[in-house]
Amino acid sequence: AGCVASASGSGHLSPGFPTHWTASCQEKGSLVWPCDLSFVEKRILIVGAHEGQEMARKFRRGCAHVIIVDKNETELRESFLDVQGSKPSVGVCPPGVKPIIAMAAGDIRNATFSWELTNIARLKLGGTPTFSWNFANI
Repeated sequence: AGCVASASGSGHLSPGFPTHWTASCQEKGSLVWPCDLSFVEKRILIVGAHEGQEMARKFRRGCAHVIIVDKNETELRESFLDVQGSKPSVGVCPPGVKPIIAMAAGDIRNATFSWELTNIARLKLGGTPTFSWNFANI
């Protein structure tokens, strides 16, 4: 007995990922490899530690470098530790690559902090964010 998989398009996106992020999957040749695993070594900024925690875990499983930001330091620390405990899916990270997880406490409505956040992300993740997502809705 054989196993047959059917898929349309260029890969698929796991539940919870924004559908417009499938654009990064267009160059992929595989029809069955999930598109969210196309974020290997991408730098991701997530605002809203508690609200964005599940998304941060997904990116970490996909070997992305993630920085989470929140104005509430307690929630930020709890979310950071939870995401840090998530490990990349087996075989996703290239040899020798360990996904970075970082955090920054501050309010993105504060112009000075927002300005500094670009440099914080650059220093902690090794470059400016490839994608950002605001789960705090501010």
